[in-house]
Amino acid sequence: MARKAVDKVPKTEEPKVKKKPGRQPLTAEEKAAAAEVRAKLKEKAVHLKPALILQYQGSDVDMDALVEAAKADFHNAKKRTPITALTLYVKPEERMAYYVINEDHEGKISY
Repeated sequence: MARKAVDKVPKTEEPKVKKKPGRQPLTAEEKAAAAEVRAKLKEKAVHLKPALILQYQGSDVDMDALVEAAKADFHNAKKRTPITALTLYVKPEERMAYYVINEDHEGKISY
């Protein structure tokens, strides 16, 4: 009797993939510390005040310094008047900054 030859298909084993260890869960203290750091960063981002620098013909002028100089010049003239509004006009070609404080007091400062 002739036996029928059956091709045996070898079982293919799936290759073993090494899994990277997962992130370990944070403890309650670590979660609180991380939340505090995120809250501080968010608060800093909300109150962001950019540095404004005017560059003109090779010179740099810090706009915050001009604002402080305008406030100081105003307080020299009117010592007890609080500043509620300030508009600063910068003319780099003249190297002057003109300001209007509280919509009625005008002045100028050179830089």
